[in-house]
Amino acid sequence: MDFISAGNVLQKLVLDIAGPEFRNLVKIAFGWKKIVGKILAERTSIQKLEKKVLFVSVTNNVWMQELVLTKSKIIEKIKMVLNVEIEDIIFFIKQRKKRVRSV
Repeated sequence: MDFISAGNVLQKLVLDIAGPEFRNLVKIAFGWKKIVGKILAERTSIQKLEKKVLFVSVTNNVWMQELVLTKSKIIEKIKMVLNVEIEDIIFFIKQRKKRVRSV
């Protein structure tokens, strides 16, 4: 009996549910950490994929600059590793909402 990882089953299920319209976005979201690494993945969030342009929010200017400088490498890795064709990535700053503490 062959065992299948729960992560692989979950990923396949999400891809099936996403359908063809959102399949590439889901593939990028699942593979983002592998593409940019743990540190950058923690400071970014995939927002949408529209007409082969990926929109990614970033926590601050420092990390956005790092991503802009490596944009072409990221696009190439997405194509090679995830088999998803994108033409551009738009990075933008999105501040995280601060939690309001109740008294």
